[in-house]
Amino acid sequence: MEFNDDLTNTSRRDFARLALAGLTVAGSAASASETKINGVRIAIGSYTFRTMPLDDMIKVLIATNSGSLELDSLFLEPAPAGGPAPRGGRGATEQRETLRKWRLTVPLDEFKATRKKLNKAGIAVTAYFVPVNDTFTDEEIDRAFLMAKALGTDRIHSSTNVTSAKRIIPIATKHKMFVGLHPSGNPTSPDSIGTGASYEKLFEMSPYVMANFDLSGYKNWGPDPLAFVKQHNKRISSIHFHDRRTTGTPQAWVPFGEGDMPMKELLLMVKKEKFKFNITIERMYTVPNLDQTTEMKRCLDYCRKVLSA
Repeated sequence: MEFNDDLTNTSRRDFARLALAGLTVAGSAASASETKINGVRIAIGSYTFRTMPLDDMIKVLIATNSGSLELDSLFLEPAPAGGPAPRGGRGATEQRETLRKWRLTVPLDEFKATRKKLNKAGIAVTAYFVPVNDTFTDEEIDRAFLMAKALGTDRIHSSTNVTSAKRIIPIATKHKMFVGLHPSGNPTSPDSIGTGASYEKLFEMSPYVMANFDLSGYKNWGPDPLAFVKQHNKRISSIHFHDRRTTGTPQAWVPFGEGDMPMKELLLMVKKEKFKFNITIERMYTVPNLDQTTEMKRCLDYCRKVLSA
């Protein structure tokens, strides 16, 4: 699936604003835009802002000239009293049934309203992230695709396992929408997704199956992970992009450029080969007195510096 490169849907004001920041945009909705840095599609993973309300996240995206968003379901699903919503719907039986009922009955107009709010801010939803697990019914999975469609995207991303993926795939195929599968669990388990071999088997099941890679798991993709990305670039929906120190002590999430992930190599390859998938920034690290806008600018500046070389 290639994105629309037509700029006619982007207002002159927004285009000028992004151009001043060294960015270009690819139109995807009447008042929304997708963001590029020197030809590379850059999206923001909303999990970065997992402690913030949706409206506060929108303010950060506006402040950082970010027009592309992978929207996590945790921002839209109801949270149980006394704590955040259980990821994917796990948790107490009563909470799980409440969440199931909400998914099956919530008016899709609520998702259309969220799309309108985001579009008004110049933000396009690139994918709706729903962590499907074995507690999901087929009806819940089906509704996830309808929610994604109402949000203005043609795909869901999901951290799931092979067993659940086999249930998602026919529903994705029915809707003619894409599912980007995110790595899950221990890669040595036969039910986990994350190795190159596991992705290749799933790709064979439907042309609507894509990969939502996570850069921190790149060593599982194969002997030459970047060669695997190049080989399968048309089956990649997005790569979650972050840095991690995996050698020495302590091993930890770190600011971009301070860890061991092949961030620079990946960015330059995507630029050179003109790949169409999204590099989706997901800030996993934390710093004292963290300011979300400052740190997001820091992440974007890293990408801009590498891609300007």
